[in-house]
This record gives sequence, structure tokens and C-alpha cells, in this order.
Amino acid sequence: MRNNRTVLIVVGVLILVCVVGGFFFWRNMQTPPGDLTPGDMTVEVPETQIVVAAQDVDPGKQLFSEDGAIRLQPWPEDSLPPEYFDALDQVDGKFARMEIPRGMPILPRMLGEPGGSIAVYGSSASLFGDEGKRAYVIPMDTQGAVAWAIKPGDHVDVLAAIQLVPVDEEFQTPLPNLFMSLPTGGEDGGVALNGVYGRFETLPNGQPGLIFPSGDNPTYIVVQLTVQDAVVWHIGVWPEEEEMAQPTGVAREPEGGGGLIPEGGAPQQQATPAAVAVQRVEVEPVTLLVTPQDALVLKYLQEMGADLDLALRAKGDTAPVITEPVWLSYILDRYQIPDAPPALPVAPQSLEEQLELTPLAPEEPEE
Repeated sequence: MRNNRTVLIVVGVLILVCVVGGFFFWRNMQTPPGDLTPGDMTVEVPETQIVVAAQDVDPGKQLFSEDGAIRLQPWPEDSLPPEYFDALDQVDGKFARMEIPRGMPILPRMLGEPGGSIAVYGSSASLFGDEGKRAYVIPMDTQGAVAWAIKPGDHVDVLAAIQLVPVDEEFQTPLPNLFMSLPTGGEDGGVALNGVYGRFETLPNGQPGLIFPSGDNPTYIVVQLTVQDAVVWHIGVWPEEEEMAQPTGVAREPEGGGGLIPEGGAPQQQATPAAVAVQRVEVEPVTLLVTPQDALVLKYLQEMGADLDLALRAKGDTAPVITEPVWLSYILDRYQIPDAPPALPVAPQSLEEQLELTPLAPEEPEE
């Protein structure tokens, strides 16, 4: 009996200890330590908006936010990539150098500038995002290139000025023809004549005369809008592949300035370089993206010696237009220019000499 009583006492003490310990444990869990409130117990992870791929992107595709190819997405700061973009306009218009899966952050090394190095495999100029287009080069001067206002990515039309000369339909040689008469026989054997073929007319004195051109063969110029909505892909000669490598160290400029953040992560204090204007020479090659048929048109126009100019389109304007060829008759009819001055009974006479501006002499500096 005494042993059973001892066992019951020990069991009771253990139960009491467990109950009291459980009470204090529950009380501690309900009462946060110190000055913490229940709202302070939630851990918030800082996030930064970065540019990610909104869809699967193929190599060579040009990225635009309005096309839904890219978007901003919050990303935990503790897992940010060393390089990233934090604004859509930093990516707009660039080309993918590789395949980018949907949801992946867009890194600078994944992209290439229009007309720059974008390829990972093959030629750097072979990926322009449209399998139906061909890259074709035409030489352009300052006037034809809109005073070099064109930039890669612009849409342009090609104007062509063609010079036409009248030709003999059978010989397909320029007029007027040359002629040589054959002897007709007779006592003196006839006289052989040769020269420029013209026409016979009766002169004012009643004698017959041969009328022939007094100068070179006349020419006619016609101007027409040919290739439409071509895309400027590159201006100038393509550099070597080694020179086109994209730097991977520079990533972005943090908010508030303070230098660029390289791949290592820590910002470096650097002076922001000033924008350097591109120096263009008088004539440079311009690479256009056109359809295969338009590439043949440009080839033929160059071979026939047509004078080509580019007309810059407004952004977003890609609609085809219908135009009329322009030559002398069009100008005369459109602007009501008479083909001959009228015979007037009066003529103008100058009243006074024209005023001329005299340039001012530069002032000499005072000593």
C-alpha cells in the first residue's frame, strides 16, 4: 500500500508540473517579448521593379513594350541579378541576341543595339527579326539620307529619279540617227552624202534645206516613289566581329546617380561621358531591310544609274501610298505653268538699282 501511494504521488507531481509548464508556455506565445506588436512579426522582403520577358523571345526579335514582349515585375532585392534594367524604355527597340524564356529578367548581355552586334551564332548582321526581309545596301549622300537624320530602326521610302532618252525603236540607239546616201549611178556616178538624219524643209528664200539637231540628244527626267516602308538597319560599314563585342561589366546607373554598377555589384564613381556626335562623310552605305522583290528593284535602279533618295516616314506610319510619276508635263499641268511665255504688248523696266547689303567690318580689339 505504501509503495502504491508513493507512485500515485509521483504521478500527480509530474502531471502538475506539465500543466503549469504548458500554461506558462502558452502565455509566452500569446505575449510577444519586449515592445513588439503582432504587425512587427511579419517580415517584408524589399523588392525592385525590373524588366522581364513577358513572352518567349526568339533570337533576333526586336523588343517593344507595346507589343507585350517585355514588362516590369517586382523582384526580391536579395536575389537581383548583377545586371538588369529598371525601365522599359531602356529595352525598347533593342534586339535579342539569344533565346529568352518567359519570365526571365532581361540582362544587358542578352540584347544588342539596332545596327550593332546582336548575334551569338553566325553573322552579326544576319539577325534582324523578320524572316521575310532581306538586308540590302545602297550608297547615300547627305541630301539623300535626309541630312543624316535617319537612324537605325527608322522607316523610309526610296525616291528614284530616272533619266530617259529617246531611242530608235528598232535599233534601240539614241536619236537622232546618222545616215549615208548611196550613189545613184549616172554619168558622174552620183554623190554619196552622210551626216545626222533630220528633215527637209523649204527655207524662207524658197530653197530646200536639211534641218538637223543643233545640240546633244534631249533627255527627260521622271521621278517616282519606288520601294516603300523599308527599315534602316545600319548606317556605315559593318565593323569586324571582334570590334562589335558588347561589354558585360556595365549594367545600370542606380537611382540618384553615383556611378555605374558593374557585374561585381558595388557602384563605381565615374564621370558620365558626354554624348559624342557621329561624324558622317559625304557618302556612306545604308543597309535597308526590304522584301526580296524590293531588293531586286533597288538593284536594278542602281544598275541603270538612277539617283536615289530616302524620304523619312513618321513613327508608326507603315501604310502603303499611291503616287503619280512626276516629270515636266506633270509640273506644267499641276502648277498651271504655260509651255510658252505669252506675247505681251508691254515689258517691265527696273525703276532703281537693287539694294545690296554691305557686311560690317569686324571691330578691332582695344589695346
